[in-house]
Order: sequence, then structure tokens, then C-alpha cells
Amino acid sequence: MNNRLLKSPSGDGAGATSVRRRRPHLRWLPLQVFGGAALSVLLGWLIAQGLELDQVLGDLRDFPLYFFALALGAFLLALLLRAWRWWVLFLGSPVGLRRLFLIQNAGVGLNNVSPVRVFGEAVELVLLSRQPGVSASLALATLATDHLMDLLVTAGVLGVALFTVPELRRLSLPVGAGVLLAAASVAALALLATGIPVLPGLRRLGFLRGALAGIRTLNASRLRLGLSFLGTLAYWGMLGLSGWFVGQGLGIEMEAAALVALLAGSLFFVSAVPSLPGGAVTFEIAVIYTLGLFDVPRGSALVFALVTHIIMFLPSTVIAGLVLPREGIKLFGRWRSVLSSANGPNAGPRPS
Repeated sequence: MNNRLLKSPSGDGAGATSVRRRRPHLRWLPLQVFGGAALSVLLGWLIAQGLELDQVLGDLRDFPLYFFALALGAFLLALLLRAWRWWVLFLGSPVGLRRLFLIQNAGVGLNNVSPVRVFGEAVELVLLSRQPGVSASLALATLATDHLMDLLVTAGVLGVALFTVPELRRLSLPVGAGVLLAAASVAALALLATGIPVLPGLRRLGFLRGALAGIRTLNASRLRLGLSFLGTLAYWGMLGLSGWFVGQGLGIEMEAAALVALLAGSLFFVSAVPSLPGGAVTFEIAVIYTLGLFDVPRGSALVFALVTHIIMFLPSTVIAGLVLPREGIKLFGRWRSVLSSANGPNAGPRPS
């Protein structure tokens, strides 16, 4: 290999050291990819046992298009609400809702086709940091708060569902673990945001220090957090309505609240378990198992899972396919400029 590729511009060999330091992390990538693929194949084989595939294909072919259109429309509105709940955290900053909608869905769409789901968040940070007046630390602060808000509401929805939907009480152990994870995440973020001076070495990380300072500012703005919380509730409500339309097309009678819990739990399961890109097969397993608690036949449950998965997968993936090439995004080579912008005048969100 050409030695110049492993040297820094100053010729001190720092580039080689950086490459060597990154290699241990990269070694886990094939294991995660192949492990997720193997698990998905195993789960797919389990799904196929005892299913009449001809009937499943027939149900898919005969699914009413108007219910599909209604479900898709409700989900698109949910995507808009998801972008809005992030946008309200930028009150006073020059970033438009339309631009944020495209950035967010470009990241989600990239995660849909990527074996490693952190790439989407990285792209969101890169695209958002290009906005005038938006530093990388501000972008990270709002992104972390947005994700934490979603985690809190998801855990809350699942927790309430355990007490209000008897069929879901068999899931008390995994749901309880999710609620504990949400509580631990909140506690950890609060500790980081309030304990900046006492964390060893943090003073040298201007980018991270600026992001944590931004999170503290956001936490002090009850208006922003309240609006984001309401937007998250509305997002999950529209997601449940989308699932309800799919259920109506298949003759599955379930309350929208139960469907919200079903989709929230299934998406949480996909995020926690290694799987194929887009949560293929893993999402279907979670939906089929949960619908089985409501005595829904496995064939109908599989059709419900497939239709819902298509609706939830395609929009963001299409947006990513349109937005990312136009942006000329490069995952490698921009991080130095992104990180250095954290020390600029916009290192954190301004108080509302």
C-alpha cells in the first residue's frame, strides 16, 4: 500500500495512527451485518412455517387500494408531524420546516437501506450543519433531544398499553425493559448536560461541550419541549390511524390505541435487534407475534405487516434517493469541517 495514504499532511504519521485506531471499531461491522442477516433468515423461516403462501399473496393482491391510499396519507401526515416536532426545537434559528422535513427523511431513508443504522443520523448532522446559522453542536443538541423525546413517548405509550390493553400484558417483560431504558437515557442525558465541568477530558471536546450546553438550553425552554412533546404524541396518533386503515382493509378489528402500541413496540424491537436493512423480516415477526395475542390469523397478520412495512419504508427511502444525490453528500471527508463549526458563534440554541 502507498505509504502516503497513511500519513497526515504534515508527514508525522498521525494518519496511520488514526487508521489503526479505527480498525477495532470497523471489525464489528461485518459481524453486525452478517449477524443481522442470519437472524433475519432464521426469523423468516419461522414465519413461513404453516403459512399458506397462495392465500397470503391473494390477500395482498386483493387489498383495497383506497384503504392503502388512506393509510399512506395518514403516514405522510405523521412524517410531517415528526419533522415539525424537531423544527420547534429550532425556534429562532433560520431553518425551514420543508428543509428539515427533507433532511430528516433523507437520514431515515438512508437507514432503511443501510446495514448500520447510524449512517442516517450522521447524514442529518452533515446536511443540517450546512444551513446558515446552524452549527454542528446546535444540530446535535436538537437531534439528541428529538430522539430522546421520541423514546420517552414510545416508552410511555407502551407502558400505558400494558395497563389498558389486556392482550399486551404478556409483553410486560420486554416493555418494562424498554421503559427502564428510556428512564436510564433521560438520566444519562441529564447527568451529561448538568455535569459538563466534572467529566474528565470533556473540556477539550468543544463540539460535544457545545452540544451539551445546547441541550441544557433546550431543557430550560418548556415551550419548545412542550410543543415537541405534543408533536410526538400527534405523530404516534397518526401512525396508529395509518395502521387502523390497514386493519380495516383486512377486516382486523382493533382499536387505534392498541395499534399505536403495536407499531411502537414493533419499531422499538427492530431498533434493538440486528436485522436486514429496513428491518426486513424482523418487523414482520414483531407484528405477527403481537397480532397473535389478539387472535389474528397468521396469514392476515403477515399481510398487515407487509402492507404496513411498505407504507412506512417507501416514502423516506424515495426522499433519500432524491435528496442525497442532489446534495452531493459525502460521508467521509466532511467531518473535520463539521466538527470545527461547533466552536463558532452559534454553538448552541438561543433561549426562546
